[in-house]
Amino acid sequence: MKTVSAARLFVAASLAALVATPGPALSQLSPGGFWLPQGPGPTIDGQAEGMENNEVVGAVHTVLAHPHAAGTLYIGAVNGGVWKTTNATSQNVKWTRLTDQQSSNSIGALDFDPSDPAYKTIVAGIGRFSSLGSLGGARTGLLRTTDGGATWTAINGGGTLVDKNISGVAARGNTLVVSVNTALSFTFSNIGIWRSTNGGASFQQIATGNGAATGLPGGVTHDLVGDPLRPNRLFTSIVFADSVGGSNGVYRSDDTGATWTRVSSPAMNALIVSGTVSNIEFAVGRHNNVYAAICTGGRLSGLFRSGDGGDTWTALDIPRTLDGTLIGIHPGAQASIHLSVAADPTDPNIVYIGGDRQPLLNESGGGPASFPNSIGARNFTGRLFRVNAALPPGQQAYPLTHVGTASNSAPHADSREMAFDARGDLIETDDGGVYKRVDPRSTTGDWLSLNGDLQSTEIHSMSYDTLSNTVFAGTQDTGVSVQLLPVNPLWESLQQGDGGDTAVDVLTTPGTSFRFTSNQNLGNFVRTFWDANNNFLGFNRPALRVLNGGPAPTRQFVTPIAINGVDGNRLIIGFNNHVYESLDQGSNIFVIGNGLRVTGSGVDPIAYGAAGNPDALFVGVTDRVFGRTAPTPAPLALMATFPGNGSGQTVTDIVLDPDDATRVFVTNAVGVFMSANSGATWSILTGNLQTLLPSTLRSIAYAATPLGDALVVGTQNGIFYATEASGFSAWQRLGNGLPVVPVTDLAYDRGDDLLVAGTLGRGAWKLINISTAALGGGL
Repeated sequence: MKTVSAARLFVAASLAALVATPGPALSQLSPGGFWLPQGPGPTIDGQAEGMENNEVVGAVHTVLAHPHAAGTLYIGAVNGGVWKTTNATSQNVKWTRLTDQQSSNSIGALDFDPSDPAYKTIVAGIGRFSSLGSLGGARTGLLRTTDGGATWTAINGGGTLVDKNISGVAARGNTLVVSVNTALSFTFSNIGIWRSTNGGASFQQIATGNGAATGLPGGVTHDLVGDPLRPNRLFTSIVFADSVGGSNGVYRSDDTGATWTRVSSPAMNALIVSGTVSNIEFAVGRHNNVYAAICTGGRLSGLFRSGDGGDTWTALDIPRTLDGTLIGIHPGAQASIHLSVAADPTDPNIVYIGGDRQPLLNESGGGPASFPNSIGARNFTGRLFRVNAALPPGQQAYPLTHVGTASNSAPHADSREMAFDARGDLIETDDGGVYKRVDPRSTTGDWLSLNGDLQSTEIHSMSYDTLSNTVFAGTQDTGVSVQLLPVNPLWESLQQGDGGDTAVDVLTTPGTSFRFTSNQNLGNFVRTFWDANNNFLGFNRPALRVLNGGPAPTRQFVTPIAINGVDGNRLIIGFNNHVYESLDQGSNIFVIGNGLRVTGSGVDPIAYGAAGNPDALFVGVTDRVFGRTAPTPAPLALMATFPGNGSGQTVTDIVLDPDDATRVFVTNAVGVFMSANSGATWSILTGNLQTLLPSTLRSIAYAATPLGDALVVGTQNGIFYATEASGFSAWQRLGNGLPVVPVTDLAYDRGDDLLVAGTLGRGAWKLINISTAALGGGL
């Protein structure tokens, strides 16, 4: 039974909260009503261990813990913005979103300004740190609040910080210092340490040349941290300085970043080699103690401690476990993003360090690879250790998870940052969200989820089951998740790991939907069966048998798939080597796109079947479009007149008019295109879209509504529509309350006249009754 009425009733309960959220003035409301958040918030049964419900939500890159209020935390989600909670010590953590309508919600760094004794002044650095190819929002510089996040001011130094990836920030009144690890234009003039002494009105590059000017040479800076007791003291590292006549190493400033001195030891410098360093992170304690973690080749290669503020250093044990062979904290070799370090607030000899994931027993060979491993892990969960410099070498490291806990608990994998709250509990962020380790100096504590109602999931592929009116999605880091009830933020994990592309067939068997899902590299590719009440009925595994002796397929990390729009038995799979078609839901497949690789990794540009021609098929291959209109097994051919051919702009999505298979619509990163004759000729529909809000276009849907047809496009910072009456070229924003985050997927439900959006960082959203445009006008 259709339950759209439940969605309509939910509007009344949600509208007040959405209007109250900082955003556009009411006089600036756009047509289409309010977007309603669908979650996940959280997903239960996720990739965590020993915790109630094993909750996950999505990647959180950075955390600030209020030094005097244990319940107050600020977090920066990878692509989900800044959030705040004041009840982090409760069992039902509630989060408030603070930056939804800012210019970007891709957060790379957060810092309290210690000159504000109330700790209400915070600076956020904008940077892309997604595990999905570093995709994200616009790199716009900094955001600053002086009232605990209620209001924010954008800072870009007169444009100096635009397009720079902020990896660290230090706020000291009018002095702002930032580290930049990469930039849109990766040149020495765009990276390194930058400093402002006028509140961000302008910035000067401090890391420049061979270092003669400031003591700090040019190069890549992975991190920037301050001393909690000496606000003028900062630490950073430089790599690739030798390319401009300088020296790689660890550097310290005692004048808030104006001048710098290299303080790393010869043993550290021997590891900091250009081209091999993956990451360098720091932690500064309250006892003049400093820790530096150096990673090369994707793995931790050195952990060092200084007890005198960086003047001298001692190497500490690198945490390892004997799982067939000695394995460190980065079995997945993902240290470039997944590395966290925190100094114990009371014991000057203890440091905590996190890597990527747990290894299997015998993962490197020597026997059957399996769980549990040597420390009791039964899943690819978090890999974290406590290291005590006061113990003898060889005995300093001990697990902070599993055998190092009371309940064999562990957070999600892929650690990103750690901090201590005012009660002395360890707060950790990772690709599953936010977690707390109580009593971290002993083995009697446990890990607890602080995810609460946080919604930070990075959805790259999303499908809407029109039978049960629920969403399911392939996500980065948190697998495939399914919404339990319509308009309900609680989801459940169907498959863990990194989620694959998704598709749904509601045509083949009335009363049953067939959902296609997988994890990375099309692993565990399954077809699951569901009824109208969203009850799971069973599953099978499509055999993917290649017919007629054709070539075996090779898989992409995210392998695009698509169900035919008029025949649910038909399926397209964009493998790494060829495009394959199936006429029996994946049991048998055959090549129709020889040597063609449909673009994956966050996009799935395939349009397949519409009224008048179930054989109509168009796919995006880098910046080109291939298609066919002849009956299968006709091969795909290049659409030679497509305007984007050779432009270097990736085709991001394709859709067919469901009522006319000859009309095909394409987006690439910068434009919208239409062919009304199956790709023979094309027109450009971009119109005023890029002048409204210049942005990367990522997704497209065709809305055949009761009041007329419209194109809808999802961009890096919003959703826009144009009607057929305007020639599909007069664009305006659709709906209100949607965060400024990349919109990676769109689905229109014609039966209920609603649109669903999947976002890279804020989960799924629904806009109901779009044709009558609840606020501001109609389509």
